Amino acid sequence: MLQKILRYKMWLIVLVIVLVSGKFGMDFYQTQNKPATAIRLATVEKGDIFAIVSATGTIEPVNSVDVSSKVTGLIKEVRVNENDLVIAGQVLVILDATRLSAQVAQAEAKLANATANFERMKQLNTIGAIAKQQLDAARMEYNVAQASHTEAASQLADTTILAPITGTVIGKPIPAGQTVSPGISTPMVLLTIADMSKMQIEAQIDESDIGKILVGQKVSFTVDTYPDKSFSGEVASVSHKAKIQQNVVYYPVIIDVDSAQGLLKPTMTARVSVNAGESKNALIVPLQAVKEAKGQRYVQVLKNGQPQNVTVTTGLASDDKIEIVKGIKEGDQIILPQSKQQGQQQGGPNPMRMMSR
Repeated sequence: MLQKILRYKMWLIVLVIVLVSGKFGMDFYQTQNKPATAIRLATVEKGDIFAIVSATGTIEPVNSVDVSSKVTGLIKEVRVNENDLVIAGQVLVILDATRLSAQVAQAEAKLANATANFERMKQLNTIGAIAKQQLDAARMEYNVAQASHTEAASQLADTTILAPITGTVIGKPIPAGQTVSPGISTPMVLLTIADMSKMQIEAQIDESDIGKILVGQKVSFTVDTYPDKSFSGEVASVSHKAKIQQNVVYYPVIIDVDSAQGLLKPTMTARVSVNAGESKNALIVPLQAVKEAKGQRYVQVLKNGQPQNVTVTTGLASDDKIEIVKGIKEGDQIILPQSKQQGQQQGGPNPMRMMSR
C-alpha cells in the first residue's frame, strides 16, 4: 500500500515537471517568434516644394448694386426681368407720377409769380419807389420758389428709375402694383444688378496661415459644379480684422478671379489653394517626419542602425512635405511615425534587428 502511494506521488511530480517545462518552452518560443514593429523609413531628397494654403470662400461679383427708389410711389411698370442684361442709364422701373406731376405744376406757378414780382420790385427799386427791404423780401420769395420747383422736378424725374451700372439682373424684380418708399436706413430693394464679368472670392484664412498670405500671390480654385475644372485668380487684399466662427479665428482675404468665361455664379463655394511660396532644389522630407519638443523641431535619423534625434531648421511646407534648411543632408534615412495599421497589428521580421546584424 505504501509503495503504491509513493509510486502515485512520483508520477504526479513528473507530470507537474512536464507541464511547467511545456509552459516555459511555449513562452520562450512565442517570445522568440513574436513579430516586431516595422520601421518606416524615408530618404532625404532634393526637389521643388510649393507652400499651399487651403481655404474655402464665397464667390461674389466685384460690382453689385441694389436698386431702390428715391421717392415714394406706386410701381406702374417694370421693364426688366431676371437674368436680363441691362446697360447703365437704361429704364428699369416707372412709378406713378400723378401726384408729383401736380406738385411740379404748382411749383411752376409759384415760381412764375415770384419771378414776376421780383422783376417788378427790381424796377421800382431802381427809381427809388420802394425800400430795399421790400426788394430783399421779393428776392427771398423768388429763391424759395425756385428751390421748391427744382426739388419737385427732381422728385418727378426720380419716378423713372434707371440702371446705375451695366450688368445682369440678379433675382426677380419687385412686381408692379406695389408701393415703394425710400426708407431712412434700409430702403426697399426693387432689384439687384451685378457685373458678372468681374468676380471675386472672399476666402476665410485660418490665423495660423494668414502670415503666409501676401497681395499678388497666385491662387487656384475649384467649385462643386465643375469639379474637374481649375480656375485661377490673385490675392487682392488681406483684411486686418478677424472673424471668429465656432471659436476659430479667420481673416478675410479677397481674391480677384481671372476670366471665368461666364461659368461662375454669385454665392458659389470656392475651394481655394493659395501659392504661398516655392523653393527650388530644396531638401525635402515627409511632413509627418518632423516632430517638435521644447520649442525645437527635430527628426529621427537612422545612423549605424540606431535612431538618433537631430535638430533641424524647417522652411516651406506643403500639404504632405516640408523643406529642411539645416540639420540633415541628402540621402539620410529618416524614421517616420508608426502608422495606425502598424499600431493595431504587428508582422514580419524587425528591420531594425536586421540592419543591426
